[in-house]
Amino acid sequence: MGYARFIVGKTVSYVLALFGAVSILYVGVYPTMQKVIQASGNEAASEFQRNLVKGHAGLTLAQVQAAVATFKASYLSAFGFNQPFPIKYALQMYNLFQFHLGSAYFLAAPDGSKQVTDIIVAYLPNTILLFTTGTLLVVGVGAIIGLLAARSAGGRLDRSIPIIAVIHSSIPAWWIGFVMIAYFAYSLNILPSGGISSVPPPPGILAGFGDLLSHITLPLLSFFIVNVGGFAYVIRSLAVSTMGEDFVTTARARGMTENRVLFRHVLRTASPSIATQSILAVAGSFGGAITTEVVFRWPGLGFLTFAAITANDLPVIVGSTFVLTIILFLGLYLGELTYGLLDPRIKTGD
Repeated sequence: MGYARFIVGKTVSYVLALFGAVSILYVGVYPTMQKVIQASGNEAASEFQRNLVKGHAGLTLAQVQAAVATFKASYLSAFGFNQPFPIKYALQMYNLFQFHLGSAYFLAAPDGSKQVTDIIVAYLPNTILLFTTGTLLVVGVGAIIGLLAARSAGGRLDRSIPIIAVIHSSIPAWWIGFVMIAYFAYSLNILPSGGISSVPPPPGILAGFGDLLSHITLPLLSFFIVNVGGFAYVIRSLAVSTMGEDFVTTARARGMTENRVLFRHVLRTASPSIATQSILAVAGSFGGAITTEVVFRWPGLGFLTFAAITANDLPVIVGSTFVLTIILFLGLYLGELTYGLLDPRIKTGD
């Protein structure tokens, strides 16, 4: 019952927090939201008019204009236009959580769709492919390095981890990206400088997969270099703080080997915090990184956001911000649930 109450409490608190955060976003971009909805209404009305004329060639101009005006009024009324602010707020928040994000001004999805939801859905998998893969590598390698450093606390590896973390975290992602491109793409000419595939793409599944690997290598390596040192330092700090506990001293006094102490006792005790850090890192990876995606011309959510800002495409900017907010809260929520699942004090209701 302890964990069930924990889930209910966290669910309620995160739903309220998400609603509050989206409300703040809504208030902050309220004038922009109204422009976006009106522009989307105009786009939907134009599409309705084209389909109406195509399917009903015998209609007069006055009949077409009346039908289009009725359609547009119905479209805007669904978003609370000409309604008091509380009703407008409720309807627009409802549509926002339904992912009715309107139509883009200038950008479009690869299939030609100008719906913001379709555009984000087209770009998001590329971001997940690159940055979630990179984050999993960072988490795996960083955890191993951090645990090994904690096992030999005070040793050479342990002393070098903070230095490596500072150096790696201080390297700008765009700089290491340019260095990678200059060396591997132009000096050695063994890897492509950017993009997600060759133009035209090679035929066949195996050839296409190999082409994808060649394109993802440089941005993946760049992301890994910038982030692995910091994550290793976090894991090392969590493990070292746990190794100072009394139960670790008792285990050592009983003659347990350092490896057994580390992986059976220290890792089990520190696992809630490690799992939380890992889940937050993976959730954050869904948002991508604008600088890395722009440098390597990787068509992900970060590149889309940069293109939207450059083109002043307000619907795409607002839509991507909303989606990233949802992803952030979902990652925080899953991190809390994982922490509660691994922490025996929460399971027993303590």
